[in-house]
Amino acid sequence: MPGRHSRAQHAKSRALPAFLVVLLVVALGAGVFVYLQRGPDLAAAGCAGSLTVTVAVAPEIADPVRSAARALEHDGAAVGGSCVDFDVQPQAPAPVAQAVAAASEARPDLWVPDSSVWLGRVENAPTPPEVLTDSLARTPVVLAGPGVDKPFSWLEVLSRDDVSLIDPLSSSAPASALLAAHAESARTGASEDQIAAAMLPLAQRMGSEGAARTVDDLAADGFRGAAVLSEQQVVALRADGLAGDFDVTVPGTGTLVLDYPLVATSDDPAVLEAAALVESYLSGPDGAETLELAGFRGADLAPLPDSGGAGQVPVLDVPSAELADTVLRQWAVLTVPSRSLAVFDVSGSMDFIEAGQPRIDLAVEAATRALQLFPDHAQIGVWGFSIGLGGGTRDYRELVPVRPLAQPVGGGTQRKALASALAGLPELTAGGTGLYDTTLAAVRTVQDGYDLRAANSVVLLTDGENEDPGSLSLKELLGALERERDPARPVRVIAIGMGPEADARALQRIAAATGGRSYVARDSADITVVFRDALLSR
Repeated sequence: MPGRHSRAQHAKSRALPAFLVVLLVVALGAGVFVYLQRGPDLAAAGCAGSLTVTVAVAPEIADPVRSAARALEHDGAAVGGSCVDFDVQPQAPAPVAQAVAAASEARPDLWVPDSSVWLGRVENAPTPPEVLTDSLARTPVVLAGPGVDKPFSWLEVLSRDDVSLIDPLSSSAPASALLAAHAESARTGASEDQIAAAMLPLAQRMGSEGAARTVDDLAADGFRGAAVLSEQQVVALRADGLAGDFDVTVPGTGTLVLDYPLVATSDDPAVLEAAALVESYLSGPDGAETLELAGFRGADLAPLPDSGGAGQVPVLDVPSAELADTVLRQWAVLTVPSRSLAVFDVSGSMDFIEAGQPRIDLAVEAATRALQLFPDHAQIGVWGFSIGLGGGTRDYRELVPVRPLAQPVGGGTQRKALASALAGLPELTAGGTGLYDTTLAAVRTVQDGYDLRAANSVVLLTDGENEDPGSLSLKELLGALERERDPARPVRVIAIGMGPEADARALQRIAAATGGRSYVARDSADITVVFRDALLSR
């Protein structure tokens, strides 16, 4: 329904529609209902009846909206001869968005999410919601902590090993920090590799430790260094006697801002009139003072008084919907701990020169860079394969078994052992490609040591097609993979084809049989990007 979505031509309401696809998967808990009772009785107020208007609000703005509702009710707010009872319900945005998108009877009449990006998820609802006010209040996303220095960029923030944040899939402030790392890239010059290098260890650390779901969770954990919060959340913590020693800043590149739009999910004229009363009150002097005391900024983003926040803040452009979707999907995948067996083709064709280097050297370089992305608790092992490499009819050789990267191995660690094994792959290149037997053996090996807490996978890289005449056929391999596939204990094959001779069709079918994915770098010079994308897909 063009023109109905926003009275103010609210472009931002469409800016990140895919942002919420991943957020909705994990944020399904219902909020606490707070019911407001009318002060004067209906007769005293001169009302013929009453109208209850439900208002679902992001929890941090619940108190100011509740204050507005109480004031309006006390003054006998009425529409169409009926006194209005505002039923203010603090709720996380995700379950409300789900109810609105499904046109559920449980959806509220009015909604105040913490960010307009949530509106993209509901714009195709059977009854499209209407943005009545672009922003009731605003608050920038900040970095806060004792003695925290002003960083240059969000990429720098996300690269810190002491940064704390709420789960980005359940809170808009940390999600905005992830997106800001991309939005600032024009200034930082950061590549996708560099941003992924920051995201992966942070996501893996949060996944292994259990991501905080609320600000209270972070506070209970002592914040452990700098925290990514909204400025308003810092003010609220201080009001509770916490974070008194926190400094508040934003990176030099700028930040993103939470904007709290007022949305009608009903086209009932009485509801729209009641919404206008709420908006009018909160935009007036009393409402503005209430919002300011709660730690919110106005539409002009003027700094909070008494140096209570981050001061003047540069604002970054909101990223595209496609980018937001990619970033949040990647985060959702990367928070799951990883257990992977990397299997490298070391047949003679891997010595072919492309982009001025042997293919095997390009593969080693890509794998070595990718290894740096993983945190110490990730479990990784390495095999090489070519016909007869393992002796006799065996086409594969275990170079390093799957172990946590921090586990002591010899005089070093698993990480160092893997780096050494990768560096030695060029010395193994010879013979033909023993692809099918190796693939089945690798999947069975990972299955035998399955870790229920992790994403278990085989990362398979080859530049050719199966050349072992004594091996399984492709049909036999696919049949075995499908028969042995356990939905409760999946081992996914992430297949990577390298160079023009890679058997893309076979790799795609192998990956599909395990629920995995396949990638092809026809130009071997692109293998670094393809390898990174493959690992991020998991």
